[in-house]
Amino acid sequence: MVLIFGGTTEGKKVAELFDIIGQKYFYSTKTDSHKQIKGERVFGDMDGSKIKELCQKKDIRLIVDAAHPFAVHLHGNIYQAAQDLGIEIIRYKREFPDLQTSELIRLFDSYESMTEALLQSEFKNILALTGVQTINKLRSLWDQRTCYFRILDTDLSRQKARETDLDYQFVIPMDPKAGVEELAILSKKLKAEILLSKESGESGLFETKVKVAEQLNIPLWVVKRPQLPHFEYVADHPKAFLQQFYKVKKSNLKIEGQLRSGFTTGTCLTAATKACFIALAEQKFPKWVEVELPGGEKVKYPVFPEKLSSKSASCVVIKDSGDDPDVTHAKEIGCELSFSDRLGVHFVRGKGVGLVTLPGLQVKVGEPAINPVPRKMVANILESLSDQYEIDLAFDVKAFIPEGEELAKLTFNPRIGVEGGISIIGTTGIVKPLSNEAFLASIKQQVKVAKGNQCSEIVLTSGKRSENRLKNKFPHLPSVAFIHFGNLVGDTIQLGVDEGMERINLAIMFGKSAKLAEGHLNTHSKNVVFNADSVADLAKQSGYSEEIQNKIRQLKLANAILDIIPFSENEAFYNLVANKCFDTCQHLLNDSCSLRLFLLVGDEGMIITK
Repeated sequence: MVLIFGGTTEGKKVAELFDIIGQKYFYSTKTDSHKQIKGERVFGDMDGSKIKELCQKKDIRLIVDAAHPFAVHLHGNIYQAAQDLGIEIIRYKREFPDLQTSELIRLFDSYESMTEALLQSEFKNILALTGVQTINKLRSLWDQRTCYFRILDTDLSRQKARETDLDYQFVIPMDPKAGVEELAILSKKLKAEILLSKESGESGLFETKVKVAEQLNIPLWVVKRPQLPHFEYVADHPKAFLQQFYKVKKSNLKIEGQLRSGFTTGTCLTAATKACFIALAEQKFPKWVEVELPGGEKVKYPVFPEKLSSKSASCVVIKDSGDDPDVTHAKEIGCELSFSDRLGVHFVRGKGVGLVTLPGLQVKVGEPAINPVPRKMVANILESLSDQYEIDLAFDVKAFIPEGEELAKLTFNPRIGVEGGISIIGTTGIVKPLSNEAFLASIKQQVKVAKGNQCSEIVLTSGKRSENRLKNKFPHLPSVAFIHFGNLVGDTIQLGVDEGMERINLAIMFGKSAKLAEGHLNTHSKNVVFNADSVADLAKQSGYSEEIQNKIRQLKLANAILDIIPFSENEAFYNLVANKCFDTCQHLLNDSCSLRLFLLVGDEGMIITK
C-alpha cells in the first residue's frame, strides 16, 4: 500500500494519477481538506511515532511525500520514520522558478530575520501573502505595524484566522488563483508599501507576486524555502513522478509469490493515438484515456500532451510492464497523429522506433517495426472515433519512443534486422510477467529471421562472450544465424528443430554445462543449482581418486574445478561432460537436424563433440 502526505496541489496531482491508474492509497492531511480525494483519508498531526504506527498497521510499502515545502518538521518525521522501517520515499516537490535578488526582491532565511528587518525599516503598510499559518509567526510585526494578511477563501482558512488574536479586519480572504490584475487592485486599495511572500513556487503562484511588485514598483520580501532531508527519489512533474513510481513499484510493491502483468508498447501506442485524436477533434487533450485490449479488458492511461495544432497532435503515455523485465518499463511511448491527404490509416516511423531491414518478421522490410496486432488496435480505435466524431478516416500515425534508439541496444532488435529503435509489439495488449516467456518469444523471432534469410544452420550461445569465441569458426554464416539462448537450452534447440534447421551448433560455458550434463535443459539458478555430488560422480567415471572426488564435493562453483582438474582437449573428465551434455540434448532432434556441441572451458579451452 502507498501513503501520500498531501494537503497541497502536488498531493492532489499524485492522488489524481493514482485514481486514473487504479493504484490504492492512503492520503494524509492535517485537516479534512481535499474532500474530492478517492483514497482512504487520514487526518491529524503526524509525528514520527504516529507515522511509524500507521505504516506498520496499514502495511505501507511506499511513501509519497507531497507535503508543503515549508512543513519542515513533517518532512523530517517522514524521512526518519521511513529510514527506521526501511520504506522508500518519493518526494514530489513543487516546481520553483529561479529565485534571484533585484532592486525590488530581497531574500531571507527565516520569518524571524524578515520581521527584524521590517521593524528596522520605515514601511508602515504591509500586505502579507504568506498564508494563514504565518499570522502567529509574524505577530511581533502586526503588533507594531499595519499588516494585512491575504488568505485562502475557504472555511478552514477563515476559521484559523479567527483563532488568532489578529483583528479580522486585517484578514483578506481571496481566491488563491487570482491573477496579477486582482492582486494589484488589492495592493493599491490597501495602499501597500511592501509585499511579503514565502518562496511558494509555481503552484503557489509566486510569479504573480513578482509581477505585481514590478508593476507597482514596490518591494517584495521573500522567505526562502527551507532545506529538506536528502530524498533519493524526487520528481516535480506528473510525468516524471509516474515514471519514478513505476520504477519503485516494481520492487517495493511486489507481492510475494505473485507476478503482476503489465501492458505492451502496442497498448501504449493505442492510448496515445486515442488521446491525439480527441485533442484534434476538440482542440484540447483529455487528462486520461481508456483503451480496450483484444481480450476485452480495459485500461486507463494518464495523458501527457506535447504539441497541438489544427492539423496534428502529439502526446506520450508511460508504460507499465508489470513485473516483466522489459527495457521500456516506465518509459515514454508517444504518438504524433496528423490528418492525411490519403484515406485510411498510415504508419510512419518516428524517433526511437525501429526500421525493419530483414525478411522473416511479421512486418515488411522498409516498414516501421510496428507489429500487426498493435496496427490493428490503432486502426480500430481511429475507425471508431472517426465514426463517433464524423471525421474522415485519413490519418498518419507516427509512433515515437524518445529513448528508443538507446534502449534498442539492450535488446535483440539489431540481431533480427530491426535497426534504429524499439519494436512496437503485443498480441493481447498485456505483458505477462514471465521473463522466460518474453525471452523465448524473442528467440523464436530470431530463429524465424535466420530461416527467412536462407540459413539452414544456426549457432546457439548463452551470450556475447561465448558467441565471440565461436565467430571465427563460422565465417560462412551471417550475424542473424548467431542466437543467444540465455538459460533456455532445450527450448531454443526445439525452436530450431521446429523451424526446419538442418544443423544446430550449441556452445555451452562450463558453469552451465555441469547442469546440462545432469539433464537440466533450463540452467537458470532459479530452477537448478550447481550439484557438486553429480560432478564428483563424473570425475569418478573418468577415473579420478576418492581424494579428488571429495575436493570437488566441497566446491560451491563449477568453474573452481579447473584448479583441481586442469583443462586439456584430451582430458577424459571434460570430454565426458561434453558428451553428457550432448546426450541430454540429442533427444530433441529429428532425422533432418543434427547437433554439434562446443564445451567452452576457462578463457580458451574448447571441446567439440562430433
